Amino acid sequence: MLCKKHIERVAENVWEIPKTFRDDMRVPARLYADEDLLDAALLDNSIVQLVNTATLPGVIKHAIAMPDIHQGYGFPIGGVVATRLPEGVISPGGVGYDINCGVRLLVSQASVEEIRPYLEDIASRLYANCPSGVGSHGSNTELDRVLHEGARSMLERGYASRDDLDRTEEFGRILGADAAFVSDRARERGRDQLGTPGCRKPLHRGGQSL
Repeated sequence: MLCKKHIERVAENVWEIPKTFRDDMRVPARLYADEDLLDAALLDNSIVQLVNTATLPGVIKHAIAMPDIHQGYGFPIGGVVATRLPEGVISPGGVGYDINCGVRLLVSQASVEEIRPYLEDIASRLYANCPSGVGSHGSNTELDRVLHEGARSMLERGYASRDDLDRTEEFGRILGADAAFVSDRARERGRDQLGTPGCRKPLHRGGQSL
């Protein structure tokens, strides 16, 4: 069973599970976190999942987890691996089962004690204003347009700016991509998440939700 004694500190806020931890590990597993975040990650199967990614065919250097690590389906959310041809695998599950599951850090001058009385209201407002995961409703027409036009369709509808496209891989649309190759099953699974920012999970520090 994986526990903290198996994890070595290799630098400030960098932790490593050596390749010798399990016979099937091909590379070490690394986690970027302070000690409180490490303790929080040990409360679920996040780090076990990270170790599992270190066993993938073709994986190179390290299996890595970012500070927002939390339990996913196979891969931990916040996990990163690179694999090399010819034996390297491609895993869509590595980015999670949400579309564009992202993390943004916002800095506030308010202390935890100042906002603690309002945490429930803040959470309610966030959920009301940020569409998230299954439960949103898209249409086949909208999905087809996004599949064919990529992020450019969002620009035309006023949901994106030119700067957004300039900072997106392939400027938001991969030339030559053919939406006809997207299966009906994939369309069915993705349609109701169209337009969502993916999953959200509060970070924890010292037993407190942030």
